[in-house]
Parts: sequence; C-alpha cells; structure tokens
Amino acid sequence: MTRPAAPTQSDVLRQRASRVPWRRVFGDAIRGLTGRGPMVLPDRLEGAVYGQLLAGTPASDRGGGTLLDDLERGLSRARPVVPAAGSPELGLATALMLRREAAEVVATAATAVLPTVDPDVAAGAVVYALVVRAFLAGERDRRSALAHARRHADAVRLEAACDAIHADPGSTFDAAWRAFEPASDYVDVMARISCLDGRPAAVAIAGGLAGTYWGSSGIPLARRRSVPEPVRARRIVDQLIETDVPGRDGRAWQTSTSAPLDVHHVDVAGLNGANAGSIGITPLPGRRYVAYHTGAHWRDLDTDARRLRELGVDLLLLLVEDREIARCRVTGIEGVLRDRGIDVVRHPIRDPLVPRDGTRFRATVASTLREVQGGRCVAVACRGGFDRAGMTAACLLREAGLDASTAIERVQRARPGALALPDQQAYVRGWPPGR
Repeated sequence: MTRPAAPTQSDVLRQRASRVPWRRVFGDAIRGLTGRGPMVLPDRLEGAVYGQLLAGTPASDRGGGTLLDDLERGLSRARPVVPAAGSPELGLATALMLRREAAEVVATAATAVLPTVDPDVAAGAVVYALVVRAFLAGERDRRSALAHARRHADAVRLEAACDAIHADPGSTFDAAWRAFEPASDYVDVMARISCLDGRPAAVAIAGGLAGTYWGSSGIPLARRRSVPEPVRARRIVDQLIETDVPGRDGRAWQTSTSAPLDVHHVDVAGLNGANAGSIGITPLPGRRYVAYHTGAHWRDLDTDARRLRELGVDLLLLLVEDREIARCRVTGIEGVLRDRGIDVVRHPIRDPLVPRDGTRFRATVASTLREVQGGRCVAVACRGGFDRAGMTAACLLREAGLDASTAIERVQRARPGALALPDQQAYVRGWPPGR
C-alpha cells in the first residue's frame, strides 16, 4: 500500500489561506483607508483616556472624582453606563461608555446635572461628550463634529450648553476648542494649551479632544509612558477596549489584561553544557494587530515587557522584520524592553520562510545558545509565536546536540501549533549537529 505523500509547504499555506475570511480582510483594508478600519476605535478609545490624563485633568467639583474613577465605576456594571456629564471627567466617560447610543441619549443624560454644578463647566462637558462621540463614530471634520454637538444640544434644549457654544467666546469649552481646532497634531495642541493656565477644565477637554482625534498612535511614546497611575490606567483602558468586538466572529479584542503574555518553555533536559537557563517561545510583545487565526490583539508594550521580566526573561530573540514592527505598532520595542532589563537580539526572518543567510543565522543561534548555557532565560518571538519562533527554538536544541525529531517534538509539545510548516521542519532536520 502506497503511503500518502507528506504535505508540501504550498499545501499547508493553501490550507491556511482557505480559512481566511478574505471578504472581511478586503473590507477591513478598504475601511482602514477611510479611517474606519477595526484598528481605529481602540486607538481612539485609548487616545481619549490618555489624552485627558496627560493634560493634567483636575478632580471635579462634585467630590474629587477622576476620569479613572468614573470609567472604573461604569465598567463594573453589567451594562456600562455612567452618570450625567457635569465635568470634563464625566463628559469624556459618558462619551466612551455611551458611544453606541444615539447622540440624543448622551445629550439628554446631561440635563439632570446642569442645575447642580457650575453651568459653564457643565455646558462644556455636555458639548465635549457629543464631540468625542462624533470622533469615535468616525467623524474627521472638526467643524462638522462641533456642528453635530450644537445640533443635538439644541434638540434637548440645553440652554446653558447652547449659550456656551454659540455666544460666549470665553466659555470653558470654547477655550479648549480654540487650542484644538487649528492644531496640526497632538503635540501642537499640547503647545497651545500652555495659554490656558488657570483653566484646568479647558486644558483637560483640549487634551481629551486631541487624544480622541489623533488616537494613542498620535501621542509620542515618551508621553504615553508618563501617564499618571500607569498600571491602573492601562487596566481600565484595556477593559474599555474589550467592550468592542472588531469582527464578525464575535471575539473581543485580546489585551494585556484579558490575555497576559505567556512564555511557552521548551524542555531543555539533556542539552550539552546546559546550566540553569531556559528557552521559551512567545508572541510579539505589545502587538496591535488583527490576526484572522488567533484573533484581534490590542496589547500594551510596557505591560508585556513587565510581564516578560516577571516571568524571568533575560533576553528576547526577535525575529520580526522592521515592517512588521511598524504594522504591529511596536516601534521602540527594543528601548522599552531594555528599560525593563531585557536584552534584545534582532534577526529578522521573512514570514513564513526560512533564514536567507544561513551562516549569519547559525552565528545568531550559537551566540544565543551560549546565553542559555550561561544560565539565562531566553525567549524567542515572532509575530504569532508559532512558525519562525518555533523553528528557531528547535534550531537552538539542534545546536545543543539534540536530534531533529526530538527537537521538533519538544517545540510542538511546548507550543501546540508551532513549527507546522514543512520547509521550516526540513530546515531544522538539515541543521548541522552541535559540537
């Protein structure tokens, strides 16, 4: 009886491609070109929170509550709803929590608090919530967003709000809008709000508008890393993003909070010269990417770097190309990891292929193995932590003296689904044995 031929690389890739929802892929690509793709909303949700926090949002007059307090309170409910908007904090929280509701609902919710707070602050918060909601819905024309806010404020007879945005050039919201509307980017807004000293509510609104409009990707990394209460802020932002379902498969975004980064350790028993080190496989830390097999990821690089360090990782062997780093929005990954005490070695390999320069790759593997044999914990990462990372981990085992079948079996046992491509398995089998 003739044994069936083993699948070729093309067979496996063709089978993978058959599982990709290509209509959705192309639809997402077209929507992305118009600023409405699946990556846009989490970027703006995060930008809104970070933008206001980084602007130095004040505690509100209603008892010292903060934006994080309001979001935490709203997210703890079965159906996320926040109180009416009587301050910049509640104004933004209302827009974020009720972003799927009609504009009239957001505006009407604000009316209950107007008599109890400073009319100017309350009016500004109402219009702020409506403008942010328009930006989250995809509006890119700033004047149209403001007109949208005016129209719906008028519709529910918010006289204080209407007066503030129609007639009072000195109102809180108007001061913030004058800093935001002509600005070219987030940094420009931050420079312009320097003239708003003594008006913390206006500063907070300007920061939130800028963060929502340009998203977190428009906020420089150094600024994002200086956000107050970073761990708590990250957890709350992740929970907020997890309320969005980016595709038709019903799966929410996977974040660093809902799916903490993991390192899949490979069995290193019997390695020649192995001391107390380890070899692990992990996905790209901090990736923000819609993967049609593993789901949509919106991770935080700082959180993932801290997680890697907690797991004992000393060195990360990074196999992704520069274009993947940009595509997954992890520019600056080497600096962030090194700040956490993790060394980074780069050896880009085109996905899902084998190394082009075998001599250079062999040298990288040999030097990495010496780190393991010296007692260090090494993690190998590609975008998903399956193909290139699995192949490289197996090559580390081969360089240490293990036979090909054992090396492949150990990698596949540690990381189910890894090292499945025939060409990469053949590369491992052809590896010269370690000496």
